[in-house]
Order: sequence, then C-alpha cells, then structure tokens
Amino acid sequence: MPSILYVYAIARAGHAARLPEAIDGSDHIYAVTTTELSAFVTPVDDVDFSQGVIDARAKDVEWLGAIGYRHQSVMNALMHGGTIIPLRAFTLFASDESLRLHLENERTRFAKLLDRLDGKQEWTLRIEFDPQLWSDALVRRVDSLRTLSDQIASASEGKAFLLRKKLDDEKKNASREAEQQVMAEIERAVMDKLACDTVAETRQQRSGAFPQINVLLERDEEARLEELRDDLAARYAAEGVTLALTGPWPPYTFAVTSDE
Repeated sequence: MPSILYVYAIARAGHAARLPEAIDGSDHIYAVTTTELSAFVTPVDDVDFSQGVIDARAKDVEWLGAIGYRHQSVMNALMHGGTIIPLRAFTLFASDESLRLHLENERTRFAKLLDRLDGKQEWTLRIEFDPQLWSDALVRRVDSLRTLSDQIASASEGKAFLLRKKLDDEKKNASREAEQQVMAEIERAVMDKLACDTVAETRQQRSGAFPQINVLLERDEEARLEELRDDLAARYAAEGVTLALTGPWPPYTFAVTSDE
C-alpha cells in the first residue's frame, strides 16, 4: 500500500531505545539516519493519515486518544535513551529520502537544539484560581477595587447596591491583569531559584484553561522545583491560588531554536 512517514522525534545518530507499540498499532518503528542525526518513524497508510482524514476525525475522541497515547509512549521510551527533539503528533514526511534531506539541510539547527536540551526535561506549573477566594483577593490587590469596597461599607442601601454592581464589573476587568501579575511573580520566583528557561501561557493563550508556566529543568533539579512549588502554594493560599506540578514531559515547548 502507498505509505508516508509518521515522524516522532529527532535525536543524535546512534540513539538507542526499547520502543513500544507504533502509532498504527504495529511494532514497526525505525530510524532514518544521516551522519549526525536520526529521526524515528513509522510508515503509515497515506490515505488513513491524509490531511482530509485527520480533519474529518478531529472529533473522534477514541481515535485521537489512541494516537495520543501511542505517540506519548514512543516519546517516553525515546527519552530514556537520551536527548531528543520531540515532534508534535501528525508530523508527516513523504519518504525516507525527503526526511533525510530535511535532516541534512537543518543539521546545524538541530545540533544546536539538541545541545540546548541535553540533560533537561520539561515540567509544567499550572496555576489554578478558586473563584470566591480569588474574587476577595482582587479587592486587596487592586487599589480601585479596595476603594469601591470601602465606599460600599459606608454607603446607603440603594447606593451600596449600585456600587456592588460596579465592583463586580470592575473585578471582571481587573482579574485578567491580576492573573498575569501572579503569573509574572511565580515565573520570576522559578527563574530566581532555578536559573532555568521558562515559557508562560496565559488563560487567553490556552483558550480559557488555567494559565501555566512551562519549565525546562535539569534532570536533578526536580526536588528543588517541588520545594519551590510548596513554598509558593503557601504564599498564595490565602488568595485562592494553587499550583499543580506535572511532568516530566518531552520538551515540546522548548523544541525550537532561540532564533526562531
């Protein structure tokens, strides 16, 4: 059958790992290799993995879940063999030859990126906000809200009603800026303690999901990150801010060169 290549990751030539089930449920994973680099791939049916079929199955949770699980399983196995550049699901090439040409053309960029990722893993600090506690905290954080709150306390019943409506409206406007302030505070604390690379993603960038900070960390620094998470959790508890730490992940967020 006509096939194309599903590509998982790029590593240095000679990278070895015990690999699990492939993306299509087979055991067919091999390396396309140049002098300096290897890309790990599986041949897949060019119809089943055509853009039209992928788009049509975008809401097929069972199919996407199986793809995601197998992709991540391969990535985890490759990580145990050393440094990799992880590629997103559905990275496809037409043939061994086209992929090998890409590796040759981009060998300098990939070599620099592998050097940057050596000995590191990605972790995620997700910042969650308790609605009621955070709403109360906004009044303490934002001068204009605190002023309105003081006015409500001493106003007549009718005026207090109108001021409360105004306070609620202004809280909505202030919340985004205050969330970003908390993110910046936490990101600065991470960089100060661990001197590592970070990428912050706001609620808006994450389509309404809780904001998060992605951290590229040396493998032996996990305990220090956990200690910092506990310190920050205690610091922000009264404001209804909690921090969930997950990882280690393949360094997807950092799999770009600094000049891109």
